[in-house]
Amino acid sequence: MIARYRNFLVPVVLVLVLGAAGCSSAKKEESLLDELANLDKETIFNRAEELYSKGDYKEARELFSFVYDSFPNDPLGHKAALRVADTYAVKKDVTSLTEARLRYRDFVNRYPNDPDRDYALLMVGNTYSSRQLRPDRDLSDLHQALAAYQQLVNLYPDSQYYGEAETRIHDLQELLAQHEWLVAAFYIRNKRYLGALWRLEYIQENYPNYSQIELVNDKISELNTTIAERQEAWEKHIEELEKASED
Repeated sequence: MIARYRNFLVPVVLVLVLGAAGCSSAKKEESLLDELANLDKETIFNRAEELYSKGDYKEARELFSFVYDSFPNDPLGHKAALRVADTYAVKKDVTSLTEARLRYRDFVNRYPNDPDRDYALLMVGNTYSSRQLRPDRDLSDLHQALAAYQQLVNLYPDSQYYGEAETRIHDLQELLAQHEWLVAAFYIRNKRYLGALWRLEYIQENYPNYSQIELVNDKISELNTTIAERQEAWEKHIEELEKASED
């Protein structure tokens, strides 16, 4: 009897607790809305900035969201939309960076003429590249980051973020070149010299500023010699076989 009573009581208590929590949250939200309704958008935005500067990102996000939701077509509303994304981007976990990235991308697509679109593009790239990228791992994030930075420098040559984007492009291209170098080294170890040559020539053509470009050039020369010698040896072997068959 006691066990059956407990089985009945637990879900009832859970419903009451969740209901109370929901009511509390709803009252808190209603109270916040009542407070904000009496303030102008600039005051709310500035208060959100203060909270952000203190590291109160969740609270800042609520205020930035209120400004954006209330004034979606206002320049300050646009800035608030970016700041909502910033409250996620400041966290470095995958979930937060993904949420931030979606919001920056939405801003880029929604407001093609906004003066802060270059910043949104920069941050799209940053959300992909802020976590450690390695040349021996999946390169999809690296390519996505590179595309965003290149879009920034192509569309906004006068942007204040142009220099940062160029630096990041250089760093990402270094990683891409290093990836090609690692693949070429693998091919060489397995005596797949032509494949290695193609990889190194790709570096030479596409990443001329690669930090190891002199080593690449030397290895290309070495591979050309090796391939030519192997080709000559093969042709000589064929000639010998033909001569032997004639005899």
